[in-house]
Amino acid sequence: MLRKFLTCFSLLIILAATSTAFAKPAEITGINAFDLDKETVRIEISYRGGKLDSSSVSTNLNLGILNVELHNTLPGRVSRVSGTQIKAGARNFIDKILTNETQPKLTKVQIQFKSFLEGDVQVSFEPSNRSAHKADRIIIDVKMTEIKDEPIEFDGADRVIVLDPGHGGSDAGAIGPSGVTEKYVALEVSLKARELLTASGYQVVMTRTTDVDVAAPGVPDSTELQARVDKAPPNAALFISVHCNAFSNGKANGMETYYAPTAVKGARLARLLNEELERLGGLSNRGVKAARFYVMTHSQCPASLIELGFITNPREEQLLASDDYQQKLAQAITNAVNRYFNQGGFD
Repeated sequence: MLRKFLTCFSLLIILAATSTAFAKPAEITGINAFDLDKETVRIEISYRGGKLDSSSVSTNLNLGILNVELHNTLPGRVSRVSGTQIKAGARNFIDKILTNETQPKLTKVQIQFKSFLEGDVQVSFEPSNRSAHKADRIIIDVKMTEIKDEPIEFDGADRVIVLDPGHGGSDAGAIGPSGVTEKYVALEVSLKARELLTASGYQVVMTRTTDVDVAAPGVPDSTELQARVDKAPPNAALFISVHCNAFSNGKANGMETYYAPTAVKGARLARLLNEELERLGGLSNRGVKAARFYVMTHSQCPASLIELGFITNPREEQLLASDDYQQKLAQAITNAVNRYFNQGGFD
């Protein structure tokens, strides 16, 4: 009898786990942002279908960028502009809202605020209300505190830009389906950006100008990456590392930019690069993200790493290999650098 009970109990556990694993995903039907008061913004994410709870939602607010992960969800129409609304009051605080399904049944929402801020993020849930024409909703309240920092002042001698074409030499980086290499694209875009930046009056330092390892073939990654960081002179103003993304699924697409966590000036640079790449490159925007990439955390000046697009995506590989498209990307980098200095490093 005991054995029969334990067998039945085990089956119940397996069935419950299976039911959870195959739970029907919820479809995100809308995102609305509005201000509650002068310090608080509310983001309402409406959904239908599956059941969501606190285990379905994770948030991270860092330097004015709120990342929201919605597990077991489908993005629905919010992946298009028509599904997202930033109401008048919230426009004073929010610059843009981006939505991507980066993995099956995982919707990522990024809210980019206009100023650098920290704050408390509270998540709650509201059931549907037919009389008020309200669907089931995830409520995210952000109580904001602006981060104050002094603008950077540069004179001409300080405007040294370090361009770091990723990989090189013995390290090809990612390789596209037709054989285009990340090291080739990164170098070509960086060389074109050097020409544009030099014409704009900047001093440009390249970590490499040919297809070589910066340190030496076969050295540890940390040695190679430190050799790149060491190429930056003491008066370097910005460090920009240029890369292409890759994924096992050839449908993965879009560009994104990175900064080191808590690096206010690096975050500003990453956001400007992101805006210009979206405007001139035209690829899907995967957002601005914090990460502890070696070249950013060890750089002595504001730094950002760019993923220009997915070289493993056949369409984007073709674009990245194109001379005309590389020129657009180089112009986007130059525009972002110009905006960085013209705005004193901040809005």
